[in-house]
Amino acid sequence: MPRLTSASASSRKFRRHAAAAAASLFGMVCLQTPAWSEADVFQQAVNYVFTGNIEPQDGPDIVDRKSCVIMMRDPKYNRYIRYYLNRFNMDDAIFGKKYSGARPYYELDVKGDDVVIEYLNPDKKTVAQGYRSAQIPLPGDIDQTQKALRLIFADHCKAEKPKAPF
Repeated sequence: MPRLTSASASSRKFRRHAAAAAASLFGMVCLQTPAWSEADVFQQAVNYVFTGNIEPQDGPDIVDRKSCVIMMRDPKYNRYIRYYLNRFNMDDAIFGKKYSGARPYYELDVKGDDVVIEYLNPDKKTVAQGYRSAQIPLPGDIDQTQKALRLIFADHCKAEKPKAPF
């Protein structure tokens, strides 16, 4: 019978250690979750603006979060597109509306003081073309897209200050 007691005691000791380990692991995850969820919300907003879906299969990649550089595959041609979101002059941005049959089609017309969009060769490094203005198709619901754009530009991608002429 003494063996049973010691096995029971060691079992309780193991459960206490396991519970303590689980509690500390849970605490570490909870401390890190706000950073994950904030980054996840930013990624979902970028995904929605450029693809119309928050979890696309081949969505845009956030190349540099601090500078708000986004890269995605061009849906029409064999190349990539790099967007510099912090260079967008959103005060002058225009939401254009066109019709394809009965369905409206929206696009965002943006300009910047520097290059806002670059077309890259398939190697993702060589810049083929760069422009200071762009017409970006907005495939999702326009109200949700505008909410996503507000989230992107209010919380994550602040506009660059214009460069001094001298």
